[in-house]
Amino acid sequence: MRELETGDLKYLSLFLRFWFPVLGYITLIFALSSLSDLPTQKLFPHMDKAAHLAEYGVLGLLVGRAFRRASPHFVTKFWFGLAIIATMAVGLLDEAFQSTVPGRESSRTDFTADAIGAMAGLAVLLLGDRLWNRGVGRTAAGGES
Repeated sequence: MRELETGDLKYLSLFLRFWFPVLGYITLIFALSSLSDLPTQKLFPHMDKAAHLAEYGVLGLLVGRAFRRASPHFVTKFWFGLAIIATMAVGLLDEAFQSTVPGRESSRTDFTADAIGAMAGLAVLLLGDRLWNRGVGRTAAGGES
């Protein structure tokens, strides 16, 4: 068995820091999708759409962050589009999976809420980066004023 080299440890560290949370969160999404009856669906009208928006907003943020920070240069160049494609693919697979779960259904409006949520999460990531780069984050982190 070959020993780990410095470059290997760098890639492992990047994977654990950026992609492992994405995989964990996707696992959580599918675990929730496997439940026949979610109690949160009854809190207020259209609660399920709000849940889809929030759920995929977080996923969009995590996937965008991973593509942007832990991918080869040729990928980071197109991180925004790749993040949209990846989160929408997860949304499609999630809706397809839900259609097989007794008591659950798949709908276009759920997928639309997933896509809007993912784009909102990516927008938050962009806004956060812009604010950070303008000095808001550097000042708070003890950098120059």
